[in-house]
Amino acid sequence: MKDMLKDQVALVTGAANGMGEATAKLYAQEGAIVIIGDYNVEKAQKVVEEIKAAGGQARCYGQMDVTKKDQIKAIIDATIAEFGKIDILAAFAGKTFDGSGLASEVQYQLTMDVNMTGMYHTVFEVVAHMKERKSGKIIICSSNGAFNPTTPAYEYHMAKAACESLTINLAMEVAPLGIRVNCLKPGPIVTPFWDELLPPGPERDGLLGGIAQVEVPMARTGTAADIAGPALFFASELSSYVTGLCLYVGGGMGYIYSHGQSFILSAMKKEAACK
Repeated sequence: MKDMLKDQVALVTGAANGMGEATAKLYAQEGAIVIIGDYNVEKAQKVVEEIKAAGGQARCYGQMDVTKKDQIKAIIDATIAEFGKIDILAAFAGKTFDGSGLASEVQYQLTMDVNMTGMYHTVFEVVAHMKERKSGKIIICSSNGAFNPTTPAYEYHMAKAACESLTINLAMEVAPLGIRVNCLKPGPIVTPFWDELLPPGPERDGLLGGIAQVEVPMARTGTAADIAGPALFFASELSSYVTGLCLYVGGGMGYIYSHGQSFILSAMKKEAACK
């Protein structure tokens, strides 16, 4: 299909790489004017240039660090000033600080600031404009690990669980206004996000491959493109009668009973059996 989002204005956060980048590029292919929101301006501008080179339309208005309310507002104000509207918000900005070596209190606060509070401020800054127009689509990114963790990641998974609660509560409020709010719950998707946890290489490949074989019924890890497709569904009229949905996108992980059900528990059982 082509032009599913023709002339719509889409703000995509966390769009400089990974799932956000793939979604931004797919939206542009479908005719949207895409605003690239990210704290890394250099990478964001590169995505803009790549979209334009492919014949699409995109903008980067500067840094968008979602832990800073003034930057969130500045990007949204610039979008409204140029286009007069935001039709779509796809909120992918997120980060884990596990393995960072930070003190636990600092790690907790940073994780919540980026993944929960930053999401809250971004969504409500946008939804105020959508309410005026009585139209809009909001796509929030959670994680399969919020309620089906492969391994404990307390702060990150707590923050992502809050995003699902935000989805459902906001969807209830704004449904009568013609605004739809839905949530993606990615499974093991291989993106630069993992670099914080484990550098690319054989060790990471083995870990992710093991998780896929044990926990994912489709027995493979996902790609950023696997997320962009469902994000397009939620942004398009194909989902015109869908709101408040938290959708698993993980090859069956999370809602189909998989081979070992828990990669970590399976490994522990094997270790115990060897003793």
